[in-house]
Amino acid sequence: MALDNEGWLPEAKRLRVGTKRRVPHDCGDGTVMIVSHEPDKYTAWCFRCSEGGFVRKEPTLADMVELRRRAQEDAALRTATLPLPMTTEPREWPKEARLWLYRAGFHDSRIKELGIYYHKPSQRVVLPVVEDGKVTYWQARAVMPGQKPKYLNPKVDRDTVLPRFGEGPVIVLTEDYLSAAKVGRVVEGWSLLGTSMKDPVLARAVRDGRPVLVWLDPDEAGRSAAARITRELRAVGVQTENVVSAKDPKLLCLQELRECLSSWL
Repeated sequence: MALDNEGWLPEAKRLRVGTKRRVPHDCGDGTVMIVSHEPDKYTAWCFRCSEGGFVRKEPTLADMVELRRRAQEDAALRTATLPLPMTTEPREWPKEARLWLYRAGFHDSRIKELGIYYHKPSQRVVLPVVEDGKVTYWQARAVMPGQKPKYLNPKVDRDTVLPRFGEGPVIVLTEDYLSAAKVGRVVEGWSLLGTSMKDPVLARAVRDGRPVLVWLDPDEAGRSAAARITRELRAVGVQTENVVSAKDPKLLCLQELRECLSSWL
């Protein structure tokens, strides 16, 4: 059965294109209905009634631009090939994109060294993963207000993807790309690209033989994951220790990184 358009359509029309939200429905209490505003339609669905609504709209020029952007984004997500075009000169980026990296201590020369660039169509900063001289993966970080999700990642197998930076007597496992790159200025940093360690990465750590320090973000998810990963490493005979800091590794200066790692340098 279809919902009465008068009960949900005004709510959908108030949304920005490409967004959705939960709203109340007159069938009872709570925000049980989800409405969305797509470039070519408005939709609604009540989870309590199991009833939906659908109204096609005539796309505006802005809607057509959004549809084209989504099509380009979807195509980019199906391959590890870096999305084009690339704006490689940070001075030509929007200030929001520059500041995201500057706040983490990455300035123009280091940004260029890592191959990080701004992708204007998606309004995101692209972090390329280069292994043995070949791009194997990338992440596109949202930097503009209201952008979601935070990261876009290509829909390819990433179990063996391992961003690595620097060298040294120990390996430091971090949660994100920038933290590994920052740690790589002091010792060797590996990014897990998340809070779990895939079997190929675990096997690589075993083969390497060096001690492994687990240094994830200091939030609850990071602390829990660090404890789990530390146990996994010790279970296979890897000398390991959990490093704890008040801030993410990428937000520390080089002197602070050295102090946190001093007993291993």
